[in-house]
Amino acid sequence: MNWDDIIIDASASDTGMRRQNNQDSHATVRAANRDTWKRRGHLFMVADGMGAHAAGELASKMACDLIPHSYMKAKAGAPGEAIAKAFRDVSSQIHVRAAANRDFDGMGTTCSSLLLLPEGALVAHVGDSRVYRIRDGRIDQLSFDHSLVWELVRRNHLTPEQANVSIPKNVITRSLGPAEVEVDLEGPLAVHEGDVYLLCSDGLSGPVADPELGAFAAHFHPREACRYLVHLANLRGGLDNITVVMARIGPWVDPESGEIDHQDPSAKKGRPSNGATRSWKDRLIERFTGPKPLQPLAPEDEHRYRSCECPIDDKLLDDLGRLVEDVREAAISQAWGVDWPRLSEHRRKLQEAQAAGRRRIVLREIGEMASMLGQAGRFHRKQVAT
Repeated sequence: MNWDDIIIDASASDTGMRRQNNQDSHATVRAANRDTWKRRGHLFMVADGMGAHAAGELASKMACDLIPHSYMKAKAGAPGEAIAKAFRDVSSQIHVRAAANRDFDGMGTTCSSLLLLPEGALVAHVGDSRVYRIRDGRIDQLSFDHSLVWELVRRNHLTPEQANVSIPKNVITRSLGPAEVEVDLEGPLAVHEGDVYLLCSDGLSGPVADPELGAFAAHFHPREACRYLVHLANLRGGLDNITVVMARIGPWVDPESGEIDHQDPSAKKGRPSNGATRSWKDRLIERFTGPKPLQPLAPEDEHRYRSCECPIDDKLLDDLGRLVEDVREAAISQAWGVDWPRLSEHRRKLQEAQAAGRRRIVLREIGEMASMLGQAGRFHRKQVAT
């Protein structure tokens, strides 16, 4: 990758429908200048805390506050060495904090990070928060779930089907919190124009299937895709906290309007998407030659722990359409506080798009309806609880 490559990122985090507090944390740290970029690149991270009281919330916050700081400030070591050391150091700090306070006994957190570096994409992870890549109509899981289910399958003790039926999915085998921890590294992996990277806690990857994650991430601006996915998880129960971080490589071209977004929302006031001000020379060169193309590597032994196609097909639209209709009917019967005229307008647009065979528009309207119903459902649940 190059320093001036366009990266559009977005994130969203939600308590879900059942939890009172949010034990998830996330971080996005862009390199502040070209020199820092060459040494450390850009960092994206998701953490899912564990522990009673506020312990899990504290653990995930420590991970997302301290790991980026430690990693970016490291003077020595390659990126892989530096990020792994930062993970281990924070795990030790969490362990000390837990030992010093009885209320924090058992405190820990998962942590999955993505580094976008000159040499490509590097994944570092502990636990079952995931890192995905969406490319050319496929979604690839680049991280391994450190969970009992995945470990038993990897060691051939159970088939995936047997494990999903007989083993609790929320039992993890590795986390930040012990005095010592092993950190998995994947990469560096080649980066292509149009790649979308998605990091999430299991509050999203549990209720939302990989093809659904990939379809939304591939076909919508990261800001909208994050919003749609969080509320889709809530419509399916929202049993856990939900966090998603997304990074798109290259500009976003809106298929409907043709508008091109070269920057993330925070860059609209003149700050480029890479987080620093480009020189007049860089801007002049781009004006006459266009942006420099990415230079993808040819990685060896790229691991894709799971991979599947993620088209906007009839099955996807039928499943999501039924879900939204079922929730809409529940909202009517339970008198949720919904902006019904606006919801009806989205429903009308959905039906028109279905008749015209415009599948992306159908998916967009499903996403908008899911967002409205997800917000209204959570508010209604709180009212009933009080």
